Amino acid sequence: MAEAEVRALYQDVHDRSPASGELADWVDQRLLGLSMDRMRAAFLQSEEHLARLRNDRIRAAIAGSGLLDGAWYLRKYRDVAAAGLDGLKHYIEHGWREDRAPNAYFDAAWYRAASGIARDDNPLLHYIRHGEANGVSPGPDFDPAWYRTAYGLAETVSPLADFLMRRLDRLVAPCARLWSVLWLPRPEPAEADPFQQFLRTSPNPATADNQLLQASGLFDSNFYALHSADVMEAQMDPLDHFCEFGWREGRQPNFYFNQAWYLATNPDARRLAVNPVLHYLLVGEPAGRRPIVFFDPAWYRDTYSIPAGASPLAHYLANRRSQKFSPNALFDPAWYMAHSKSAVNPRRDPFSHFLIAGMQCDVAPSTAFDPAAWRRRSRGRPTRAFKTLLSPERDNPLIDYLLAMYR
Repeated sequence: MAEAEVRALYQDVHDRSPASGELADWVDQRLLGLSMDRMRAAFLQSEEHLARLRNDRIRAAIAGSGLLDGAWYLRKYRDVAAAGLDGLKHYIEHGWREDRAPNAYFDAAWYRAASGIARDDNPLLHYIRHGEANGVSPGPDFDPAWYRTAYGLAETVSPLADFLMRRLDRLVAPCARLWSVLWLPRPEPAEADPFQQFLRTSPNPATADNQLLQASGLFDSNFYALHSADVMEAQMDPLDHFCEFGWREGRQPNFYFNQAWYLATNPDARRLAVNPVLHYLLVGEPAGRRPIVFFDPAWYRDTYSIPAGASPLAHYLANRRSQKFSPNALFDPAWYMAHSKSAVNPRRDPFSHFLIAGMQCDVAPSTAFDPAAWRRRSRGRPTRAFKTLLSPERDNPLIDYLLAMYR
């Protein structure tokens, strides 16, 4: 009877069977009159039981966090799978001490270095309790602070758990530098993580931007080279430079994209902190947003029957020197060339000619806009400043009008 009671108590409190020595010792005490209540109290105060409670809390925290990807863990660590072990149990008891990753985006060694935690601290537990809330990344390919801001997550929602749950939907990216991977062709098999698959083949994330811009027609290598002598001196490929450095430095990919203006008029692009011209191509242009105030993609698509899926701006950049296309409804290239006070050379973009001519004198872009009337209404007398001090964005009445009208 006493032996059965002791065994039952061990199983209930410690979740194990007692060793023969432990069993004999407690059976003796029970036979000498130790009550079951006092025996239970001793068991509950033991270091073994307190350690079990701590482990139970750790297990609950990790299991409830959604950050231990059990299926991935067993695929990653074949030895654990071969031993028939449960991924969660193995990670809690052994894996974290061996710096094994609980999911594809958590790099234990990287996180230890980033957070400065001690070697005997469980990195995933520290991330759950402290790191994520403080914006510390779990690895080089996930940015919790960026993710929370980019997708408007509530403070009670874990960015990493949300991403792990949604990453196959191709609606969210793990960090700004992998955002454009969302628009690359879907990997095979369809259930594969697109970001991990991309990183396995292209360790430099800028290559995703490069692929998309290369095919877009929005990057003008000649324009970029003309305005980036340092890039040419360094003998760098213009597109490679733009994707990796240029856009962060505020450089322009073509004459018809104003990065500063686009970010100012598209706060979602500013919030995402991604390459602005890619945001325009993938999000802004389909929504009718302008890359610069004087190019209207929605009007251009309708006017020139640009098919869905094709870029109006890319079409205009490729054909603007034909002198048959206009960037907006207020400019008529044929009318302008017939009435311009200075000749427009063949193969010259007539609108770029108008930008300069129109700021120096009140030459009309078409019958639909009277620059002299707008100047009198909003700007007063024409400027007498030296031509070198003039700027189209400040001194061309049509641009001034478009800036006032566009929202």
